Amino acid sequence: MKNLKFILFVIPFLFYSCSSKIYPEDYEPIRVFLKTQKDIDKNRMYILKYKESNTQTLRIFNRGEGEKHIIFPNQIDFTSKIFNELHWKKLYAQYSNEKTEKYWREEDFRDFKILDRKRNQLFDEYHLFHLPKLENVIILSEPIWYYNKRYILFYFSIDNMYNSSKPSLVVIMKKVKKKWIVVQEIGDYACSGCY
Repeated sequence: MKNLKFILFVIPFLFYSCSSKIYPEDYEPIRVFLKTQKDIDKNRMYILKYKESNTQTLRIFNRGEGEKHIIFPNQIDFTSKIFNELHWKKLYAQYSNEKTEKYWREEDFRDFKILDRKRNQLFDEYHLFHLPKLENVIILSEPIWYYNKRYILFYFSIDNMYNSSKPSLVVIMKKVKKKWIVVQEIGDYACSGCY
């Protein structure tokens, strides 16, 4: 009987400890990235509560919709230098089917206020009356692991009430000597003037 209680107590911990997390445990890379952005004023900007879907991250990183990575002949290839077909397929399989909405919490970004609105509700009548000084909102996705957890990718954009948003980016970061560094910023290929 004692052994049975022990087994019933230990088995859930084994399952929990062996389960691999598909998302990073904290949001330190995003916080580091936000600190590097000179045009971000944490006193005047909010972070949108609703996380952007990782399908946007995947689309921009792949330079196209879906799993296939297509490079058209006679065109400049803007594919990231860290793009690897095998790791891309793993990444796509792991993150492309998410359907549930995810939310940022106040404790995720203590320096910023969280705006409890959906992206399509930004800068509507409610906003004009209740938040008249708010001009820019930061849009972020959940960071995702890539290339055997060597890199973290996430979507970043700033929506502006004057419709002059910064280009959407996928930010690629990695940890070097216990510090997060930006490896690359990939602009959204679907907008003109993006880098």
